[in-house]
Amino acid sequence: MPADDASPAALLPGCDGAAHHVDQYANGRLPDSVLCKLPGASDERLRADAALAFVRLAAAYEEGVGESICVTDGYRTLAEQQQLRRIKPRYAARPGSSEHGWGLAVDLSCGVQSFRSEQHAWLVANASEYGWFLPDWARRGGARPEPWHWEFSGS
Repeated sequence: MPADDASPAALLPGCDGAAHHVDQYANGRLPDSVLCKLPGASDERLRADAALAFVRLAAAYEEGVGESICVTDGYRTLAEQQQLRRIKPRYAARPGSSEHGWGLAVDLSCGVQSFRSEQHAWLVANASEYGWFLPDWARRGGARPEPWHWEFSGS
């Protein structure tokens, strides 16, 4: 597991891990310069500070659960959010309003997508230590339960 104080470059080569100001950009229109690719086989990206926190969370998760965390979705461009809204209107936020469009949300699988799994329970108990949370609307009994959808609020 990488140390919490390990440098961003050691955890995410090519990523500074900084919380870039994105006020001048629209949701789903972030430039590559503020996003970092998550390690692993996927091409998923997050805003740099969220990516750094997620890598630290993923390392702790692997140590605690004994398996890698699986990311199915991260940053979404506006066009990707529009397409998803057409395909899965029940599960997609209105384009331009999604936390995915700010690079601050991930969708997870490999067990996390079930409220009753050990993987989900581990995240509920530990994610906040790394700045991640399950929004109220996505919790069991929430307006749109989505156990797989986690957001970054900062550490």
